[in-house]
Amino acid sequence: MQFSAVVISLVAAATTAFAQNTATVAYTTVFDDASVSTLNVACSDGINGLATKGFPTLGSLPKFPFIAASSQIAGWNSPNCGKCYSVTYGPKTVFVIAVDRAVDGFVMSKGAMDALTDGQATMLGRIQATWAEAPASSCGF
Repeated sequence: MQFSAVVISLVAAATTAFAQNTATVAYTTVFDDASVSTLNVACSDGINGLATKGFPTLGSLPKFPFIAASSQIAGWNSPNCGKCYSVTYGPKTVFVIAVDRAVDGFVMSKGAMDALTDGQATMLGRIQATWAEAPASSCGF
């Protein structure tokens, strides 16, 4: 009996460890404009802000336009500002930098969503995808 309880516990732990996060993903063309000031997003200034870290515009971020608003950003100066996330739809994965707050899931640049959906962002509008926090190096930091 004890052996089977241990096996069940290990299987439950492994399932939890590899669980996929799912979320809706949409796009905005605002995030495709390289000249937009990072002072216009939740991750603006403050200790966790992008402007504070030397990124004055969205276009100054590494791998622009692979940026997104994320529900992981609670608001201004969130500790999740600037984190890198992998977003997967079918066989494609893109890595985006969280720059702003989204009510639900991710709202990324049209360029990032087109890369994720093989150029179908406009046609699809909103999709269900899986996501995970990714190493900063995946987003060019």
